[in-house]
Amino acid sequence: MRQSSLHCKIEKNTPMNVQFLNYKLLVWMLLIIALVMGGGYLITAYTYNLQRINEQRIDIARRTVSVAEEMEMELIRMRGFTLTYLVDKSPQWLDSIRVLETRFVILLERARLNAATHEEQLIVQQISALFSNYNQNLIAASAKVRVRQIRQANAMIEFAATNLIGTILEKSRNFINLNITAERDFEREIARTNVIIFRTMISLGIGGIVGGLLIGWIISRMLLKPINQIILQVRSASGGTMLEKLEVSNIDNLDDLGKRVSSLIARINQTQADLEKNQELLKYSNKYAVLGKVAPTLAHEIRNPLASIKMLVYSMREDGQLPEGTSQDLDIISKEIDRMEAFIRNFLKFARPAEPALIPIDPAELLSEVIQLVKPKLKKSQIEYNFKNELGQIKTPADASHLKQIFMNLIINAIEIMPKGGNINVSFRKASLQRPDQQSDSENYLAIDIEDTGPGIPEKVMQHLFEPFVKGKEQGIGLGLSISQNIALMHKGWIDATNKPNAAGAIFTLYLPIVNET
Repeated sequence: MRQSSLHCKIEKNTPMNVQFLNYKLLVWMLLIIALVMGGGYLITAYTYNLQRINEQRIDIARRTVSVAEEMEMELIRMRGFTLTYLVDKSPQWLDSIRVLETRFVILLERARLNAATHEEQLIVQQISALFSNYNQNLIAASAKVRVRQIRQANAMIEFAATNLIGTILEKSRNFINLNITAERDFEREIARTNVIIFRTMISLGIGGIVGGLLIGWIISRMLLKPINQIILQVRSASGGTMLEKLEVSNIDNLDDLGKRVSSLIARINQTQADLEKNQELLKYSNKYAVLGKVAPTLAHEIRNPLASIKMLVYSMREDGQLPEGTSQDLDIISKEIDRMEAFIRNFLKFARPAEPALIPIDPAELLSEVIQLVKPKLKKSQIEYNFKNELGQIKTPADASHLKQIFMNLIINAIEIMPKGGNINVSFRKASLQRPDQQSDSENYLAIDIEDTGPGIPEKVMQHLFEPFVKGKEQGIGLGLSISQNIALMHKGWIDATNKPNAAGAIFTLYLPIVNET
C-alpha cells in the first residue's frame, strides 16, 4: 500500500507546465534557426573568399598580359634597331639596343614572378634562353664588325633579328594567350560562384524554415517520452523507500525532475558502496577473529614439538661424539627452529596485537633510529636513502615500539625489493582527507610517503596487499604489511599503497593523526 500510494502521488504530479514546455520548444527552434543561419554564413563566407581569390587571379592575369604586351613592343623596337645596325654598322645603334635589352630584362623578370602555372613558367624560361642567345649573337656580330668580317657579322645580325626575335615574339604571344584564357576561366568561375551563392541563400531560407518546423515538431513529440521514462526510473530505483525523502510534489519541468533522479541514483550508489565497504570490513573482522581464537592453540601445538626438538639437538651437541658432518646438520636444524619460532611470534602479534600506549611522539626521530639499524643493509644493497621534511617538528599520538615496527617493515620491504640497488625516498607532508573506514568529515593527517625505485606491486597482489599471508616478494611469509596495517589502524591511521607511472616503483603512505593541530 505504501508503494502504490507513492506511485499515485507521482502520477498526479506528472503533467508538465505547458508554458514552460512551449518556452523550451521556442528555445530549441531558435537554436536550430541559429545553426542554419550559421551554416549559411559559413557557406557564404567560403564562396566570398573563393570569389575574392578568383578576382585576385584575374588581376594578376591582366597585369601579366600588360607586361607581356610591353615585352612585345620592346622586342619590335629591338628588331628595328638590329636591322638598322645591319645596314650602317653604326655603334650608336648598339647603345640603343642595350637600353632596350635592359628594359626587356626587367619586364621578363616581372613576367616570371607573375607566372602562375608550370606552362607559363616554361615559356618564360624559353624566352629567357632565346633572349640570351640573341644577346650573345649580337655581341659576337659586333666583334666581327670591328675586325672587318662583315659578311659573317651580317649573317649573325640577320639571324638574331629575324629568327631569334621572331621566335621570342611567338613565345610572348603564347604567354599572352595563356593569361587571357586563364582570365576568362576565372571570370566564368566567379559567375558560377555567384549562382551558387544565390541558390544557397534561397535553399537556406526555405530549408531553414521547413527544417525548423519539422525538427520542432519532432522534438515536441520526443519530449513527452522521456518524462514517462524518468518517472519509471524513479519508481524502479526507489522501491518505495527513498522516494519519500524526495520532495516531488512540485515537479513541473524536466530539469528539476532530472536533478532529483540524479540525486536519487547518487544516494543509491553511495549506499551500495558503503554496503560493500562494510561487508569487506566484516569479512576481515571475521577472519581476524578466527585467527585470534586459533592463534594460541596453534602456537602451543607447534612450540611444544619445537621445544622437544631443540632439547634433543642440544643433548646431541653435549654428547660430543658426533659423526663427521652431523654438527653442520644440527646447525641447520637449529636455524630452521629459530625461523619457525620467529614466524610464531609474528603470527601471534598479528592475531593478538598488544594495545598501543599512545603518547605524543616525533615520528622523524623514530624513523632516524630505524635507518641507523638498517644502514648495513642499505650499504650492502647499494641503496641511497633520502629524507625530506618541510613541516619541521610535528608530533603524532603513537606507541614508539609499534611505530618503529611499521617503519622497519616498510623500509625492509623496500630494501628487499631492490637487490641490485636503487633509491628510497621518505617525505613528510600534511593531507586533509576522510578516513576510509569512517563516514566523517575530512581531517588533517601526517602523510609519510616511503617511495622506492623497484619494479612496483603486481596488479594481482595489489588488491589483497594488506591481507595476511599475501607475499609481494619471494622472501618472507606475508605478515609484515598485515601487521603494519593493523598497527596503523590501532593508531587511528592507515596505510595506502600505489604504483608510480611506467613501473618506476611503489609508494607506501602511512597516515597518522596530528597532535594539537592549529
